[in-house]
Amino acid sequence: MDTAAASPAIPSPAASPIAGANALVVGCGITGLAAALALSERDIAVTLLERDAEPATDTASAAFDHWKRKGAVQVRHSHVFLGRLRNLLRDRHPELLRELVDSGARELRMLDTPPQTLRGLVPEPGDDDLVILGCRRTTLEWVIRRYVLARPNVRLLGGATVVGLVTEPGDPPRVTGLRIAQDGVERVLPADFVVDASGRQSQAPKWLADAGARPPEEKTEPSGIVYYTRFYRLRPGAEEPRPDGNPGAADYNWIKYAIFPADDRTFSITLAASLAFPEMKILARPDAFEIIANSLPAVARWIDPARAEPIGDPAHPVQAMGGLVNRLRRYVDERGPLACGLFVLGDAAYCTNPLYGRGCSQGFVHAELLAAALERHGRDYRAAALDVDAGARRDIEPFYRASLAADREAQRKADGRVPRGLRARLATRFFEDGVGVAVRCDPVVYRAFVRMMNMLETPEEAFSRPAVLLRALWVMLRGKKRNAAYALPPPPDRDAVMAACAALPVR
Repeated sequence: MDTAAASPAIPSPAASPIAGANALVVGCGITGLAAALALSERDIAVTLLERDAEPATDTASAAFDHWKRKGAVQVRHSHVFLGRLRNLLRDRHPELLRELVDSGARELRMLDTPPQTLRGLVPEPGDDDLVILGCRRTTLEWVIRRYVLARPNVRLLGGATVVGLVTEPGDPPRVTGLRIAQDGVERVLPADFVVDASGRQSQAPKWLADAGARPPEEKTEPSGIVYYTRFYRLRPGAEEPRPDGNPGAADYNWIKYAIFPADDRTFSITLAASLAFPEMKILARPDAFEIIANSLPAVARWIDPARAEPIGDPAHPVQAMGGLVNRLRRYVDERGPLACGLFVLGDAAYCTNPLYGRGCSQGFVHAELLAAALERHGRDYRAAALDVDAGARRDIEPFYRASLAADREAQRKADGRVPRGLRARLATRFFEDGVGVAVRCDPVVYRAFVRMMNMLETPEEAFSRPAVLLRALWVMLRGKKRNAAYALPPPPDRDAVMAACAALPVR
């Protein structure tokens, strides 16, 4: 049999109508690198613009100690790289995934460590997708950057700051490049189109205003939390604790925690607190961080001094991050794109509470949406912008809404407010007494939760399926007494823990 004749022809990247275009990508973080990777695969020449210096390290491990990333203050906080990102790398960039694993990234299979109260979980098709990558953000970024910059049609322009857009007049204006400043000198870089992947601090609204374009629609809500991270390394001969009845992450209202296994025998602990509890800012002190962390049985096992030792910047052993918001900016309105030839991706467009760990996965998804749209529409940047907007509303925006809903509920609990209205009370009860318990006792609900958490299904898809909905409802209706066996372990005594912190020497 002539196998070649029987198989459909696979189009080469050069056959794409966008092949040969020249793109400028602002920002060389995860989303910028994802965009450069996806675009260069379509035979687009990509120039990455980055303010921060190159990492002067030869290994991914050394990057954690020495790489200065002023433009990405979150790099030394805990990160989780969800199944959606890992699967995208597996399916489209297997060599890159192998390089990450060879550099220490771990493929953590979530169904291998379900809650110990869960029974009846058996393998199903699609379970191989429920794998996250465990590694430090610096490791992931260092490996991806090296891989992307090795591509022949990608180059990096370091120390470059964007001054504004270069446009041709019109409604909307047509973007033809960027004005940049480098080494104190301003110049113009021409391009067929521009990608803004500069993250939460994006200046795209200002660039558009300066170009006379319509402003983006913007919605912003504070997340209401501050979180604190500390990294540790296992001591020689020590191993990670085996799973027990204490979950690796939990929310006790006054304190939230999560444990993040990483590469090179490291792991991180993140503790988060609502702004409703201003006394929790003491978590920025390493001695108070250790007191509160040791009050949590799941965390205490990991940070036992016989098992692990703290690592990181001695001047800032606990990394704090506040000012966290959920923000949506739309760069397409009812009249179309605000500027033809400008595409805004990742946190620059959809910024959500990083506590949920979706940012890096979202950046890769958004970059793939752009590359696929350009492959379909070529240099029709209006059609491509509409395509990307539709894809983002479908694949990204549901998780923005979920972040909003979760943060509003967390703030309500922290403030001691009761849900207003019958519908709100029923919804709260369904998720607290139904879904919240069912994920610890029902395999169907647990698997749906894990798929949603990994961005493989939207919350609406995961929890509106009849089997999931009915099982969660049954758990809720059978009552708290029967469900007590599946409850989370009780929280630590807040008053005692805070008294211990208050007794620390004044600094």
